[in-house]
Amino acid sequence: MSSVGAGAPRRQVVTAALLIVVGVLVLFVPAGDEGRVLVPISEGHGLSAVDGIGAALLTAGGTWLEVLVIRRLPYLALPPRALFALGLLAGLGVGLLVASAFSGFFWWWAVGAAMLGIAVLVLVPLTARR
Repeated sequence: MSSVGAGAPRRQVVTAALLIVVGVLVLFVPAGDEGRVLVPISEGHGLSAVDGIGAALLTAGGTWLEVLVIRRLPYLALPPRALFALGLLAGLGVGLLVASAFSGFFWWWAVGAAMLGIAVLVLVPLTARR
């Protein structure tokens, strides 16, 4: 990879992680302070304008981080089984997060977030290395 691009991998990973952290902090705003629900999703879940901003920041940072990880995958030197396990863990985590928002799996979001978090904690530091 050339260093002439949009910046070193470490700087890009830090910027993407910052977007994710700010997005999560915006999503932590209490429901009473968010305003009215603009898009109802399911019972107990809805999207307000504040949630939309948090989700947009989280989506931008998460997508950027995912692209960085995928582009650097050949340089991570992980065995195929480890990559498969991390992909499975992350995929199940995202699945539980989505299922918890659209169904009765309300508190399963914590399990999904933990699963996704483990995969991220393994892959992101490896991606940030030069």
